[in-house]
Amino acid sequence: MLRKSLLMIACLALAFAFAVAQGFIVSPTTGEGQPDAYDKGHEEAVVTQTVILRVPEVTALHLDVTELVFDMTPLDGTDWPEAEFNFEGMMVCVYGPSQEDVLVGGGFFGQQQVLPLGTYYGVAPGWPDIEILNFVNNDPLLPVTSYPPIQFDADGELVPGSKDHFVCYRTFILQKFSNGSQWQLTVERTDSDGTLQHIYIQDNPCDTFGAGTGFYELLDQPLKLVPTALGTGPTGYRSAQDPENCGFKSWLDDLVVVAVKVNADQSGDNAATLQYTLTTDAWW
Repeated sequence: MLRKSLLMIACLALAFAFAVAQGFIVSPTTGEGQPDAYDKGHEEAVVTQTVILRVPEVTALHLDVTELVFDMTPLDGTDWPEAEFNFEGMMVCVYGPSQEDVLVGGGFFGQQQVLPLGTYYGVAPGWPDIEILNFVNNDPLLPVTSYPPIQFDADGELVPGSKDHFVCYRTFILQKFSNGSQWQLTVERTDSDGTLQHIYIQDNPCDTFGAGTGFYELLDQPLKLVPTALGTGPTGYRSAQDPENCGFKSWLDDLVVVAVKVNADQSGDNAATLQYTLTTDAWW
């Protein structure tokens, strides 16, 4: 009786394992409605078959960061103006080497490229990290450690320029899917009464880090974020060109860099609403 029970249990376990291990069933395709192909010969017979992959035209966007918060409250510590400097590596705030934004050449589609207060970003060790740099000279940038901005040196003297306005950077990944022959990403500010005064934006398809796209101030007109040459072919094509950064996938992971200039902003939340639009096979 015991042996029979053990045998039954073993059979059930084997049947369960077989059921779990089974995959998806594929039955033979028939050529119903198509003319058959046939041939005969003494030593060779040849037939021809056409294999077709038919896909719909699709354009899609995926954004998981629907609120990008530049939070100054960590700079408002009890030991002000020596507040705790803690942005967890996801935001950098620096004083610029210039009192004004630096304009650099004409951008793509006639858009003016802007470096906020003379700052820009470059490659850091390991994509998608970036490094905030000084465009005006090689001096290191001074980090902002308190709000309102002010710093004192070791002798208790005011650090020149430490009461100035400053700029903060954050980044996120925007995923794009297009299987057309050409695509373009645009962004526009859609709020009519937003209180955020100065916002800058740039999109880099996978790995260009500023060399292939322009950094722009987002005003009242839509911006085209990707040069035509970088939007050629399906997004998966660019992934195949740069699998290390783009990841061998159909969706294209682009690094979007956003900066804000902190100046005479009101307390509370100063907001702007951005709308990203991906279009396929359009003429620009």
